[in-house]
Amino acid sequence: MDADGLQTPASCHCINHHGPPREWHHGFPLGNGDLGTMVWGDGNPLAFTLDKADLWDLRSNDDYMASPDFSYAKLVELVAAGRFAEIDEIFELRQRRDNPVGPTKVSIGRAELRLGNAMQYNCRLELDSARVQGTIETKTGEVEIDCFVQRQRNVLCLRVTSCPADSRLALVPLADLNDELATLGHPRPELREEANVHILSQRIPDGPSYAVVWNPGGPEFFLAVESADSPAEAVRAARETWQRAATDGFDLVKAEHERAWADFWAGSGVYLPEARMEFLWYHGLYLLASAARRGSLPPGLQGLWAMDGVLPPWRGDYHADMNVQETFWPACASGHLDLLDCWCDFMQGCAPQAQAATRRFFGSEGTFWTCAFLPQYTVVSGWHTVQLNWSHAGWLAWLIWLRWRHSMDIDWLAQTGYPLVADVFRFYHANLRAEDDGYLHIPVSSSPEYKDNKPEAWCKDPTMDIALIRRCCDWIVEMEDALGQDALTAAAEDVHERLVRYHVTDGNVLCLWADKALDESHRHPSHLMPIHPAMDITIDDDDEARAIIAASLEQFFALGQYHWAGHTYAQMVSFGAVIGRAEFAYDCLLRFVECWIGPNALHGNRDVRETGSTGYRGKDIKFTMEANCGIAAGISDMLLQGWRDIVRVFPAVPEHWRDVAFCDLLTEGAFRVSASRRNGRTAWVRVRATVPRLLQLRNPFGNGISFDVTGTELRCEGDLLLANLAAGQTVTLCAVGETVDLAAAAQCARTSDTSRLGLR
Repeated sequence: MDADGLQTPASCHCINHHGPPREWHHGFPLGNGDLGTMVWGDGNPLAFTLDKADLWDLRSNDDYMASPDFSYAKLVELVAAGRFAEIDEIFELRQRRDNPVGPTKVSIGRAELRLGNAMQYNCRLELDSARVQGTIETKTGEVEIDCFVQRQRNVLCLRVTSCPADSRLALVPLADLNDELATLGHPRPELREEANVHILSQRIPDGPSYAVVWNPGGPEFFLAVESADSPAEAVRAARETWQRAATDGFDLVKAEHERAWADFWAGSGVYLPEARMEFLWYHGLYLLASAARRGSLPPGLQGLWAMDGVLPPWRGDYHADMNVQETFWPACASGHLDLLDCWCDFMQGCAPQAQAATRRFFGSEGTFWTCAFLPQYTVVSGWHTVQLNWSHAGWLAWLIWLRWRHSMDIDWLAQTGYPLVADVFRFYHANLRAEDDGYLHIPVSSSPEYKDNKPEAWCKDPTMDIALIRRCCDWIVEMEDALGQDALTAAAEDVHERLVRYHVTDGNVLCLWADKALDESHRHPSHLMPIHPAMDITIDDDDEARAIIAASLEQFFALGQYHWAGHTYAQMVSFGAVIGRAEFAYDCLLRFVECWIGPNALHGNRDVRETGSTGYRGKDIKFTMEANCGIAAGISDMLLQGWRDIVRVFPAVPEHWRDVAFCDLLTEGAFRVSASRRNGRTAWVRVRATVPRLLQLRNPFGNGISFDVTGTELRCEGDLLLANLAAGQTVTLCAVGETVDLAAAAQCARTSDTSRLGLR
């Protein structure tokens, strides 16, 4: 129970399989931020595909970078001359030829336990406890399974009640499932059997070694995985992890695991009148919490759930043109900033390599971040038009800025946030070019993934880049003001003033770049970056800004959704929310849940039901986690926003959500907010400041509604309610006749009538 008398908010959410998941991508994902497994199979075998965060083969043939023509200056020259075949060769094809398989994420393989073919299968993943439980009935009888990846230890724990005496847990290494490891030159794994355990060790060339230690006989199985600099060290660590778990016993290890997850879920919660929409919030946050933890490498495209038996699509990399950002979005509003720290720390660790690459390619100071890379800023092959786009640096800086805005932590800002953002600004400042029109320009870039890697993708001054450079200037000024310094403030203000203006048609539609409006349905709404997520053009601005928002969205709608992807819907939920289009935001949720997730709710980059609403359909399922996470963040944006230092409660709730509640969501400005909406109106709001801060709360009750205030005095300025709050101070606003009772509000929301029929 939490302080409000509620059970763990996620306690009612689970995924039930009443038939065996015979394909990997239909299984149950478990993880602790460092060790992950997908539980699947029909019992013959029951399979556990294993992955670990730090297992990467980072060897790369980088000879292409040493060529004197591999430079930004050369790219600009060749684009101007229209010599696109040379561009392809220099900036993409050479790298692809020299690195046909690696560098790449690698995984461990698959553990198997043969229980017999399932005649009946009833298993579930409970999100609150991160456990897979259920029964499998075979010809020889029924077994019960209870399985989890221990949240605080790198051990997969499995109890099989009535386990057949001859069942043995075996490990099939990835080397036996995939021939490409031989192409990469990985040595064969070493397997040895001891009296009570089996041990597998594997060395990754020029990388870490890992070891797996497990007991083959049950009914309680512990499978420990650790990595180290050498196989011997990895074996020693894995043996210790296994021994500790075996000595403590299944029940103690499980109790410790459940307490850790209960602590996590106690941090915040949402309560919606549609169970499957509420599930999306908890599921997206569950995936992020299962795949990320501070001190481990952050999750790439597939998190900790490597596709069984193959090397991962897109090499499992970090994609900075949307995937990284959507993946970590929910860490902010949910208040679990430690999950975002997993990325921020990683980015800080990669900064020296990124700075060196920037000096080599651009000949300048600062940090340019390419689109696709691996740990140690190992760049992987990809479309050159996307790899060399300027927006990735700014969008990653935005993620760092969000971490600052949700914590207002000056120490973190000084040590991590400001240095990262400042170096992105230095890159922009050094490489923008002044022209005769008096403006600063971006010589060559692209609008991410528009026209793929074709010649017509190259452009000058894309709107997405302009938006992020403008905002990067704002962030520098804001951060330096908070730190009491001004090293870059004057330069940032100058760039902001002289930067080329947004490209807008005569009809007020944002363009991709000058004189180029989007002309096709497209999965990346990059040209809308000024509206969201950059928030440089907002509904709180003047009539001109609102006209641009309305016209640009209408034009985007007119092009249709045939080439939208799952991640597009995730981004557009938040987009709809910040412009106050609640029904559009809800429709994006609806389309995502109906078309883009499988029976285990994982996003497969395909319209899995093949409805015909999109061209991205079929059986070629390639799981990536960013859309699941982005959807969770979008739901938070529908319930609470804090941009431009104004807290907005229930800013984009669809009309049929008459009763809604949430607890301790975190806003920009570092306020923890709880609230209840009852019968279509805000009932009460509770705000706690985590740092000393001026609260600016847009009146959540509307005109003419009387409310009581406790905790401090509020003053009114227009539609804003203001109060200076000390760290830890709480103010509560309650409509007259209502009662502040989160447990009752949660129950009311979850049992609310969502019928659209009848007038209310």
